[in-house]
Amino acid sequence: MYRNSEISRSRPSRKDFLMSRLSTKNRIKRAVVLFHLWLGITVGGLWALQGLSGALLVFHRDLDRPAVEMASRRLTLDALIEEARSVANREPESIGLYYPDAAVLGVTFPGYASGKGSVLVEAASGRVIATRERTPVNPAEGNFWRWIYNFHHSLFAHNFGEILLGISGLLLVTMVGTGAWLAWPRRGQWRASFAMSRWRTRSQQLFGWHRCAGLAAALALIILAISGASMDFGKSLRKWAEGNAGYRAPYKAEPVAALPASLLGAENAYARARAVFPQASLSAVTLPTAESPVYQVRMRQPGEWRQWTGTSVVIVHAENGAILSRFDAVQAPIANRILDSAFPVHNGEIAGPPGRILVFLAGLSLPVLYVSGLWAWLRRRKATRK
Repeated sequence: MYRNSEISRSRPSRKDFLMSRLSTKNRIKRAVVLFHLWLGITVGGLWALQGLSGALLVFHRDLDRPAVEMASRRLTLDALIEEARSVANREPESIGLYYPDAAVLGVTFPGYASGKGSVLVEAASGRVIATRERTPVNPAEGNFWRWIYNFHHSLFAHNFGEILLGISGLLLVTMVGTGAWLAWPRRGQWRASFAMSRWRTRSQQLFGWHRCAGLAAALALIILAISGASMDFGKSLRKWAEGNAGYRAPYKAEPVAALPASLLGAENAYARARAVFPQASLSAVTLPTAESPVYQVRMRQPGEWRQWTGTSVVIVHAENGAILSRFDAVQAPIANRILDSAFPVHNGEIAGPPGRILVFLAGLSLPVLYVSGLWAWLRRRKATRK
C-alpha cells in the first residue's frame, strides 16, 4: 500500500504535463520574439532601403523613357552604331534595347569616367537623345535610375555587396517566416486581426499596422527575397548547376590576335539569328572583339518569361556569318530556366502589370514594417523605463 502511494505521488499528473508543455511553448515563443526583434533592429534598416529602392525600380524605365513615338521602320543597326560613335568617339561594344520597346536603342561604349555608358539613339532617325552612364558617382550626374539600381543590386560594393545582400535576403526569409508565425491569427480571429477600429492607443495602432502589413506581404516578400538571393549568388549557383544539374553554360569563343579586316556587320548578324528564331525580337547584339571574335545576338521568343529582354542567344561568326551556337530559352534545360527566371520573378514582370504592382507594394511594405516595428519597440521601452 505504501509503495503504491509513493509511485502515484511521483508520477506527474495530466495537469503538470500540460503546464510543462505550455511553459516550453512560451519559452520557444519568447526566443522567437527576441530573434525577430533584434534581427529587425539590426538589419531592418537595410531591408527598408532595399524595399524602397526596389519599389522605385519596378517602373523606372517607364518613368525614364523619353517621349519618342514607335515608328514602323528603323535604320540599320550599323547606321545607328555609327551615329552613336560620332558622339561618343569610342569603339562600341553592343547595341540593344534600353527600354521595353524598340523606339530607342542604346549603344554601349567603354571608357567613360565612371566605366561604361550607353548612347541612346532614336531607331527611326538615328537622332542621339542622351547618354546614360552605367556606374554614376552620384544620383545627380549621369544616370539617377542607374545609381538607384547599383545601390539596390550591390550597395556600390560590387561582388562583396552582392554576397552581403544575398545573405541579408536569406535572413529576410527567416524574418518574415518568424513574423508570420508570431502574428498568425487563431481560428476565427482573422477579421478581428484587421479590425482597425479596435486599435485605440498609439501602441495598438503601430502593432496593428505592423502585423497587418507583415501578414499581407509575407508570401510576396519570401518570393522576392529568394529570387533576389539567387541572383546575388548567381555565379556560384550556375557553376554548381553546370556540374550537378545539367546547366548549359554560355558559349565561349576562342580569342584571336586580331579581328578580320572585313566584318559581317550587326544588321547582317541579326538577320542570320532571325533565320534561326523567326518569331523572336531583338534584345541586343554584342559586337566582336579580339577576346570574343563573334557576334552574340540576344533575342526574345514568344513564351519566354521575361517580358522584353529575352535570353535566347545565337552566336554568329564575325566574318562569314556561320551559326556557331544557338540557345533556345524556351526549350532550355530546367536548371537554366529556373536560374533565368529569378529576374522576371524579382521585378514582377513574369505576371505582367499586376505582378509589377504587387512587387511595388511588397517593396513599400518593408519600410512600413521597419518604421512601425521600431517605433512600437521604442514606445514600449520608454513606457517600461517609466
